[in-house]
Amino acid sequence: MSAAPPNPPPPTSKPGLALRPLECLILALVAGAIVWGGIHFAHPLFHVPKEFDIPNIGAPPERHAAHRREKNKLDRWHAAIYLGGLGLLIAAALGLREGHRRRSWLPPLFAMPLGAIGGAIGGILGCLVYERLGPNVGELGPTITAQMLAAAPLGLGVGLGLGLATKSVGAAMKTALAGVAAGALAGIIYSIAVSLLFPEASTDALLPAEASTRLLWLGMFAGMIGLVIPLAAQRSK
Repeated sequence: MSAAPPNPPPPTSKPGLALRPLECLILALVAGAIVWGGIHFAHPLFHVPKEFDIPNIGAPPERHAAHRREKNKLDRWHAAIYLGGLGLLIAAALGLREGHRRRSWLPPLFAMPLGAIGGAIGGILGCLVYERLGPNVGELGPTITAQMLAAAPLGLGVGLGLGLATKSVGAAMKTALAGVAAGALAGIIYSIAVSLLFPEASTDALLPAEASTRLLWLGMFAGMIGLVIPLAAQRSK
């Protein structure tokens, strides 16, 4: 009586993400639209306290400086919350989709906190650049720098979180670098696009003042991250 043939070994999991670029782009844009709606109806979350109000034009420079410091602080809070929320939602959408394909809860568990932290850090960094621009605020070069510094940590957090769930150092590094590249590219494209499409729009702050430019801002950040990360980190066939 011949022995039964041995069972074939289980297929090894290939490193990389199982996400598809088009579905990630759509999911990320939906996340961006949700954040845009939240900002549109809730902003501003915080207001400069009454004691820092400037009652008249002839207020001493110290009062103006104190008001500016307080406004800068609130701008950092707003940017950290909004971009942190964007990172959380993008990471949740892509992480849940990746987890569904892998039949694992690891992708959203890793990606969501890192995406939120990366977005919050990016918001603070971008605002700090604007605070130090002085008379150059609103010019294209400094605007690109600020937007890149805001979007790159956001992309890094989402990419690293998704990559860590693959349990592969190489895949994690690839998705993290793809996230940084996506964020940097989004910052550059947004800054140029808003200067061409909305030449009258204000670029004096990290968070765009107009609803239309704010939609472009969030859509560019979300869409670029949702497209570039899966393109760069797909599983090999």
